[in-house]
Amino acid sequence: MMNNQKQSLLTILFVGATITTPLVAQDLQTALQDIEAERYTKAEQTLTQLATSSPTAENQFYLGYYYLRSGQPDKAKAVFEKGAAADQKNQLNNIGLAGVALAKKDRSTAKSLIDNAVAQTKSKDEAVLIRSGEMYTLSDQTNDPAEALRLLTLAQEKDKKGEHKDEIEMLMGDAYFLKNDGGNAITKYENALAAKPTLAEANYKIGRLYLRGKNYAKAQEFFKLAIQNDAEFAPTYRAYADALANSRAYKAAASNYELYIQKSGTTDPELLLDVARYKFLAQDYQGAVSYLDQLKGKINNPIIDRMYGWAYSALGKNQESIDALNRFISAAPQKVMVDDYKYLGRAQAKLGTPQGDSLGIMNLEKAAPMDTTENLYREIAKTYYDDKKYDKAAEYYAKTIKNDKKPLNNDYLFNGLANYQYGFRVGRDTTAAPMDTAQIRVARQMYFLRADSAFAQMAQQVEKTAGETYPLAYYYRAQSTYYAYPSAISLSTGAAVPYYEKFIELASAETDAAKKQSYQKNLITSYKFLASYNLAKKDDAKAKEYFNKVLELDPNDADVKKALAPPAPAAPATPAKAPVKKKVAGK
Repeated sequence: MMNNQKQSLLTILFVGATITTPLVAQDLQTALQDIEAERYTKAEQTLTQLATSSPTAENQFYLGYYYLRSGQPDKAKAVFEKGAAADQKNQLNNIGLAGVALAKKDRSTAKSLIDNAVAQTKSKDEAVLIRSGEMYTLSDQTNDPAEALRLLTLAQEKDKKGEHKDEIEMLMGDAYFLKNDGGNAITKYENALAAKPTLAEANYKIGRLYLRGKNYAKAQEFFKLAIQNDAEFAPTYRAYADALANSRAYKAAASNYELYIQKSGTTDPELLLDVARYKFLAQDYQGAVSYLDQLKGKINNPIIDRMYGWAYSALGKNQESIDALNRFISAAPQKVMVDDYKYLGRAQAKLGTPQGDSLGIMNLEKAAPMDTTENLYREIAKTYYDDKKYDKAAEYYAKTIKNDKKPLNNDYLFNGLANYQYGFRVGRDTTAAPMDTAQIRVARQMYFLRADSAFAQMAQQVEKTAGETYPLAYYYRAQSTYYAYPSAISLSTGAAVPYYEKFIELASAETDAAKKQSYQKNLITSYKFLASYNLAKKDDAKAKEYFNKVLELDPNDADVKKALAPPAPAAPATPAKAPVKKKVAGK
C-alpha cells in the first residue's frame, strides 16, 4: 500500500476542468479528504459515482488516484488508461500511469511517462509538476526524492500567489523524509503549518519523524496536536498507537489502534491482526480473540494460529492453545520463535497430566536459553517443585539464579527448600539410581549443604533492605547443617547452634502476633536441639533451661515432660529367702 498521504488535489487538478454543479465539486473535495484520512471505502463510493456519471479525464484520474493510494495498482492502471484515452492532451492520467509503474518497480517506464508529461506541458503546468513530484514519493521501495524535489521546486516557482504552498511544502517534506533528512522534512512540514495552521497531516508527519527516530515522547506530543487539528484524521491514531506501544503503554496503544480502525472504516485483515497483537500486549486476551475471530476465512496467515495460541494460553484455554500452536508450528516452522515454545509449554504444563508436564517442560527448556524477557527456568523449577520432584526442582532453581541478573528472594528460598527436602529422600527415591551406604551419606550431605548455602544467600539478600529479616532462613540453615552429618557428630560439633540461636533471636523479636505464632513449632524444635546439645556437653542446667522454654510454648509436650521428670525411686529390695537346710540322713 502507498505510504504517504497527500493534500487535496481539488484546487490544482480542477484547472481547466468543467464542474457542472457545486455539489459535484463538494463531493470530490470530500472524497479526496477521505483518501488523505484513509477512509478508502467512502472515497471509493464517491469517486466511482463521479467517474460513472461524468467519465471525464479528470474524474478518471481521481478514481485511479484512489486505487493507487489504496494499494490497488492494477485497477488504477485500467482507470488511468481509460482517462488518457478520453483526453490525450490531459497529462494527469499519464502521470498516474507513471505512479503505477513505480508501484510495480518499473522505474524506466515511470521516468519516461513523467518526462514526457512535463515536456508536453513545457514545464509550465503546475498541476502536472506537483503530481509528477508526488508520484516519486509514493512508493516505499521505488522512489526518487531528489527528482521529486526538482519538480516540486519548479511548481513552487509557478505558484506566485502561494495558493498551493501548504500542498507543495508537504510533498517536499515527504521527499526529505525519504532521504532520511529529518531536519529539512520538519522545516517543510512547519512551513505547511504556517500556511495552514489546522493541517493535521503536518503535525502527524512531524510526529512520524520523531517516531522513526525512537523519540516516542516527542512523537506523542505531535500526534496529540494532529488529533486536536482534526480528530477524524485516521492515520494519526495508527502512528500514535505505535508510539504508545514502544513506550509500553499497551492498553492505550490498543485503544488508539481501534480508533484508527473505526475512523478509517478499514476491513483490511492485516490491520485487524495488528489490533489483535496490541490487545494481547495490553493483556486483553479476550479482546484479541474477538479480533482474530473476525479474520476467519479472510486471511491465509499462519500467524493467526500463533496469536490464538498465545491468547488462549493466557486465558487458561490450554487445549485450544496447544492445538493452535501445534498448527502454527507445523504450517510455518521457519517462523517459529521463542514465545511459541514458551506459550505451548505453559499450556501443556497446565493440563495437569504427567504427559502434559513432561511436554511442557520440554518446550519451556527449548525457550529458556533464548528468552530475554522472562526467566523460564523459574517456571520449570516450579513445575518440578509442585510435582515434588525436589532434585530436579533444585537443579532448575540453581539455573534460575545463574541466569538472572537479579534473582528473586524466593529463588533462593525454594532452591534451599528443594535441596532440603530431597536430602531426606536420598537413598529412598525409587526413580534414582541405586546407591550404597557410602554414596548415600555423601549425596545426603551434598543436598543439605546446598540447602544451607541457598538459605544463607536468601538471608543475605533480604537483609540488604534495612530493617528486613527472614528468621526462617536461619532456622533452615540450622536444620540443614544438623542433617548434613550423623546426629552424634552434629551434637558434638554444635555447627548448627549459632543458626538456631539466631533464629530464636529474630523470632522472639517479632512484633507481629500472627507471624510470631507461626514460628512456634520452629522455636520448639530449636529449643529441643539446644537442650540435647547441652545434655551432650553434660550441662544439665542449660539443657533444663531450654526444656522449660519448650514448656512455655507447649505445656503438654510429652517428650520434654519425660526428660524433666525426676528419676523414679528405686523399688525396695526383696529379702532373699534363707536357704532350706537339708537334713542329714541318719541324724
